Amino acid sequence: MPKRSIPVTLRSLTEKDMAVLRVWYGEDREGLEVFFGVPLPSEEEYRHQFGRLFQRIQAYSARMLMAEFKGETIGFVLVTDVPPTLEVGRVHIYLQPAKRRYALRVGEAGMAEVEKMGVKTVFQNVAVDNSGAIKLGQKLGFTSSPYLTIMKELQ
Repeated sequence: MPKRSIPVTLRSLTEKDMAVLRVWYGEDREGLEVFFGVPLPSEEEYRHQFGRLFQRIQAYSARMLMAEFKGETIGFVLVTDVPPTLEVGRVHIYLQPAKRRYALRVGEAGMAEVEKMGVKTVFQNVAVDNSGAIKLGQKLGFTSSPYLTIMKELQ
C-alpha cells in the first residue's frame, strides 16, 4: 500500500500568529525581505509592511492563510491584488527556512484555496535568480508569461 503524505492545512490568521510572525522576522529577515520585495532593516519597518498588508486584507483585496503541518505553523499563503471581479490575483508563499521542504504541499493547498475563492488567473512575481521559487511555480502549473514586466525604482 502506498505511503500517504500528511497534508498541509491552511487556516485564517489569528491574533496569536502575530507573535509567530515576529519570531520569523528575527530568524529570517532576509526571507521576509524577499517575500515583501523591500528591505526590512528594523522591526518598525517590518510592522509597517505587515500593517499595509493587513489593511489590504481588511479591504478584501487580499487574503492571508497560515500553513500548518502536524499542528505546527510553518508559513503562510497570501493572495493579493484581487479585484471584485476576481479576474486576477497574485499569489505569494512564505515558509520558514527549516520547513521549505514542504513548499509543494503548501503551494497545492494554496492553489486549492485560490480556486475556491473563484479567482480566474493567478500570477507570481519571482526574481530570475530564485530557482527554487521558479521550480515550485512550474510544479504548481505556472508558466512564464508572454508579457514583459517593466519597472522603475523610485527610491
